[in-house]
Amino acid sequence: MALAAARRRLWRGMGTAAAAAAASGTEGTLLARLVSEPESRVKATMEEVASSAQHRDGGFWEPLAAALLRASSPTKAHLVLEWKLEKLLKEEIHDCGPYSTIIHFCAQTRNAALAMRVFECVEARGIHLNTGIFNALVNTFLSAGDLLSAMTLYETMEDMDGCKPDSTTYDAFISAFSLLGSGHAMMSWYVAAKNAGFTPSIQAFESLITGFVRLNKLDDAKTVFEEMISLGIKPNSAILEANLEMLSRKEEANTVRDFLKRVSDGNWELNKATVGRLTRICLDGGEIDEMEQLLSLIQNGTDLSFETQLHHGIIRFYAKADRLADMEDAFCRMLDNGVMFMCPEDVEVIICSYFRHKEFDRLDLFLNRIQSFFKLNRSTYDILVSGYRKFDLHERLHLTINDMRQAGLA
Repeated sequence: MALAAARRRLWRGMGTAAAAAAASGTEGTLLARLVSEPESRVKATMEEVASSAQHRDGGFWEPLAAALLRASSPTKAHLVLEWKLEKLLKEEIHDCGPYSTIIHFCAQTRNAALAMRVFECVEARGIHLNTGIFNALVNTFLSAGDLLSAMTLYETMEDMDGCKPDSTTYDAFISAFSLLGSGHAMMSWYVAAKNAGFTPSIQAFESLITGFVRLNKLDDAKTVFEEMISLGIKPNSAILEANLEMLSRKEEANTVRDFLKRVSDGNWELNKATVGRLTRICLDGGEIDEMEQLLSLIQNGTDLSFETQLHHGIIRFYAKADRLADMEDAFCRMLDNGVMFMCPEDVEVIICSYFRHKEFDRLDLFLNRIQSFFKLNRSTYDILVSGYRKFDLHERLHLTINDMRQAGLA
């Protein structure tokens, strides 16, 4: 039998691994106790806690196992899983669900040996198998890198009533081959999922698109992305970042502009990393339409620092292009939104623009507006003094020099 073949390969030896992070929550006290206790006491402690009134519902073991994994205690987490398995068998639980949950935890630590042991116990007890427990075991084999056993299980599922592969099964293979960098296998499982009548999940599309971009198979990435959009699936942050990377590498005209239009039309959400990259691209390219478009998408949104950079970039563009009315609209919009000038250069480029247009009254209005929150430095005063002298504006020159003296800069 195919399943028996997978079992023989498994027991030839497989390793385990664990995730890392800190843990906290309602089970914090019990977690701290288990972390501090020797491994030999873990199961006894679990039994003691399970018999208490506080945890009589029995649901405490799942968050506890997850917390132990995050606390870099995989061995103790496995002991918790073994304790739960023993308890399920002792109580003759015939619901496949909790056994599947144990196997799901095994996938997180790549402990295929324990997962297979759980599965064999379920088989031996005559518990009705379902697609969920097979999927959990497939995920565990894939996480452990045993592709042959995972494929064997898939073939077994195809021949069993009530355990047929579903969209989760196909998604697992797509994700695994994405991580392995196998573009052909990814696409094969994607096509197989569609032929079986399933629509891949957003996670599967993420695996496909990011995988193809990593492989620099940009046409494949674009094809999958367009198909995802045609299905009405809204891209997540990882897919948007991959799509932007794909467009950037293709170096086509209006790349960013087209990307931003699709984001706007689809009401897609941009994360901080994507906004930062778009901001750099727009500012480096100096394309005002793209800067304005991006600003309209992120105002009062993702990150104030990027919004500020865009405001300043737009102001500098209009000032250097001597588009005075647009420049004034830009800095008024910025100030009205509560964004302030961050560096003297942005103020100085506005001052120089007013001097070039000989719009001295409008320059006065600008300086009066910013005086309460922006302190002029020596270089800014020097520009004002030079300009007023050039145009023989003696009164303004005198006032400016007095302001410099009061600021200790004369």
